[in-house]
Amino acid sequence: MILIILLFLLFGREKPPTQELANAEKAVAEAKEKEADVYAQDLFSKAEDSLKRAKNLNQEKKYKEAKKAAEETVTLAREAMTQGESNKAKMKAEIEQMIPEVRKKIDELKTLLGKSSRQMGPQERKELQTLIQKWEDELNGIEGMVKDGKIRQAYDQLVSLKKEVDTRYERSVPSPEERKGIK
Repeated sequence: MILIILLFLLFGREKPPTQELANAEKAVAEAKEKEADVYAQDLFSKAEDSLKRAKNLNQEKKYKEAKKAAEETVTLAREAMTQGESNKAKMKAEIEQMIPEVRKKIDELKTLLGKSSRQMGPQERKELQTLIQKWEDELNGIEGMVKDGKIRQAYDQLVSLKKEVDTRYERSVPSPEERKGIK
């Protein structure tokens, strides 16, 4: 009887999920390295929360639950990496589509400046020239960010720049109806 109790104590006790916790920490670190925290923030946060939960359960000696949480962490971290890579590629594609659109509008505004326009006074022309130069500099900076792999920063800045250019473009460039003299 004593032998059975000793065997139970030796082999029946749950062991801490040391390897599973190590795998979970490694998966979260790898996901962060692959910028999942930037491009798949929700999933990455869930992976971090799951890792914290696994560590807490381990400290509470709830090894079975800790092991399960650690395994869930690995799954979430891998999903975050996959989603992050996909989201980054989508953002880059959107950037590559938006840059020519923004450039075209800037070029049309330049053309408008080149023509003698009764619509614009000297102060407004000077203001527009200054804005165009600023926008071109910003676009060059955004293209540099894309080359450096800073897709998220480039995307955020480009979206903001596009709104600014679109607003000014709509104010300054006559619509097709206005060009034909129809109002």
